[in-house]
Amino acid sequence: MSRGFKVRGRTFNRLTEDGLTQVVNLQMGASDPPGTTYFPGLRENLHGLFTVNLGVYVPEVAKYHGSREARAWVQEFHCCVRSRLGDAAGETQDIWWRAQLADEVIEDVRSCIERFGLPFLERFATRDKILSEWHGRSKNMGASNPPRIVMAIILAGRGQNERARQLLAQQVLETQNPGHPEYVRKLARELSLGRVDG
Repeated sequence: MSRGFKVRGRTFNRLTEDGLTQVVNLQMGASDPPGTTYFPGLRENLHGLFTVNLGVYVPEVAKYHGSREARAWVQEFHCCVRSRLGDAAGETQDIWWRAQLADEVIEDVRSCIERFGLPFLERFATRDKILSEWHGRSKNMGASNPPRIVMAIILAGRGQNERARQLLAQQVLETQNPGHPEYVRKLARELSLGRVDG
């Protein structure tokens, strides 16, 4: 894949000028137990297939909201910005390829990464771009990564405490998860932002 990426196994890492890590990961389809029933459009047989995951890792976000430890090598699930290549390409469902050493498969994956994956990663290549891209968003980007929390941590790291506090206060007010407000209050204390409600 090159383009400045280093590879371990099926995961590629590249460090940006802003100290973020861009991740491209090849995920193999699950091998279900014998006798599994498949339903087209609901439960597919993905054995022998693979898809591509994209991610951007922000160290301070991982420190306060995530693994809570620095990563020398980053997996896609460590990232606070996450997407499947199909989503980045504007598809309504994941794109899966047959796991085989065939020219047409290699060329199609390479083309999709070049046309959609790398531009997606570029959209989030700096903290400023993440803040700009997610301004006004509340929908999660990947598992358990509300944009307001990611933005608040970045802003707090820059000393923009009042704006960070406002984002966390909004998160407390609008969450539908009954246990989430206490998590956000604890995060605000760890970031030295003071009270986020009341």
